[in-house]
Amino acid sequence: MIWIDFSTFAVLLGLFLYLFSSSSVTVLHRIYLFLHIVFMLWPLFQFASQTTTVVSYRLFYLSASYIGLSLLGIGWFAFILFLTGQYYIIRKSRLLLLSIPALVSVIVVVWNPDGGFLDINQNVEPLKQLQHGSLYWVMIIQLVLYLSVSLVILLYKLGRRDESIRQRKMVRTALNSVFVLSFFSITDFFVNVAYIDYFARYIPLVSVGMTVTAIYIVHAISRNKVFDIIQIVQKDIMNTMSMGIIVMDENDTIIEVNKVIKPILRIRIGDSFNPEVLASQFKSDTARQLQAFFEGQRLRPMERLEVELSLDTNHIRHVIVQSAPILNQKKRIVGRVLTFHDVTELRVLVEETNTQNELLQERNRELLIMQDELYQANRKLEHMAITDGLTGCYNRRYLLQQLEEEVVNNIRYGIPFSIFIFDLDYFKSINDRYGHLIGDEVLCSTVDAVRSALRLTDVLARFGGEEFTVYLPHTNREQAEIMAEQVKSAVEKNLVPTGTGDATITVTISMGVISIEQFNASDLDNPKAFLRELMAQADAALYEAKYSGRNRIVKRKLA
Repeated sequence: MIWIDFSTFAVLLGLFLYLFSSSSVTVLHRIYLFLHIVFMLWPLFQFASQTTTVVSYRLFYLSASYIGLSLLGIGWFAFILFLTGQYYIIRKSRLLLLSIPALVSVIVVVWNPDGGFLDINQNVEPLKQLQHGSLYWVMIIQLVLYLSVSLVILLYKLGRRDESIRQRKMVRTALNSVFVLSFFSITDFFVNVAYIDYFARYIPLVSVGMTVTAIYIVHAISRNKVFDIIQIVQKDIMNTMSMGIIVMDENDTIIEVNKVIKPILRIRIGDSFNPEVLASQFKSDTARQLQAFFEGQRLRPMERLEVELSLDTNHIRHVIVQSAPILNQKKRIVGRVLTFHDVTELRVLVEETNTQNELLQERNRELLIMQDELYQANRKLEHMAITDGLTGCYNRRYLLQQLEEEVVNNIRYGIPFSIFIFDLDYFKSINDRYGHLIGDEVLCSTVDAVRSALRLTDVLARFGGEEFTVYLPHTNREQAEIMAEQVKSAVEKNLVPTGTGDATITVTISMGVISIEQFNASDLDNPKAFLRELMAQADAALYEAKYSGRNRIVKRKLA
């Protein structure tokens, strides 16, 4: 009968090798690996214990088998949680707490104080030599505890109606496994412990139960593809991605492609990836780009490379091709991934955006030109509003506004200033003799002569007709007299052509000058009235000059 234990170990080992050779390793794989090893420990060491008659060896082998049995509860509990989607319960912070009952049982088995867990008495018949102490129930209780909690979780999950069909199948599989394992364990307890005298031999029912349970679980896992769910999801994700994907191994054999790439390239899984054959599927320019790209990939295999191609299929398509190595934990290349990302829509959007930007920039330029034209027009209008249209000097309105501001500042800070008012002598006779056009020319030429004798800070304005006014800031009486003589002299020397041969006209001016050097604070009470008084006295000085014979300057100082 001992060969039954060995046979069960061999079957379990074969199932283990089959399962892990056909699936990729996930967390659920690791948990099932732990559970499967626990399954194998019991029959292996039960078999080993019956191959020797040395008590210490037998006790060691039996203790090792009971250690595996002690870990069965926590292994099964963790497997149930992950199989039913309750994996969030097992976390690093909770794992030690959940493992305490199993660890206590293992400590009891290893410690085995005075044979309190297990002992071998060679003084009795062989079937009764294996004796279990009171500490044996520590292992039984923790196993019952884990299996009971697992059973409650399974029944709770089975009673919920919102679970998926696949999840309910997994729950039923786990529930049936609990019943099978529990049935064989309880039967083993009665046959090999409680009623050993009636059967007269050891029957390895726990080993058989573990094997039947493992066979059932492996069958259910393979049928429902529990361990393949990651691969299925990965495949679905690859097929739903918008970019084409080609996965190759280290020998450039294609091991995976997704649906997107198939309309673009004629390749199949299992083919050897040939860059030249791939490049030959496209036109010359694209083929050369691809060949240069794959040559760069060959020369720099550890780098991630990228190239953008224009593929002429039914229409022009812009595709970004990327090549990236697949590295293992030792940083060795075990494969390569090629991705083909269609960026046609992006390129169209970029081109449209560039076109819109160019149009916007053109409109902005037009707007700037319009703004500049409007600014120039406004400046022109402003200039026209403050200047005389004929002579180009300031007009009467601007001069009076300027003087109102200047007079207030001059009075407040005691700044001297002067004002000229001059009139062209006998201007009416010029108009009558030469006409108004020549008269206008005389006015303009006279203004130019006066302006040439003035400073940049002086303000010349046409007051009306042939009468002009000059405001001289920061100018006392002596300075004003000098400036007045310069203006009068410049006008006398000015020659104005008549338009008939070389004939010219000379004109003279009569000028009234007033200078203000002292101020009273009361003048600030009514600056407009003060300004009117100034202009009246300057005008009076002008008329005095005219009636005194013209071509002269009359100077006055404000009293």
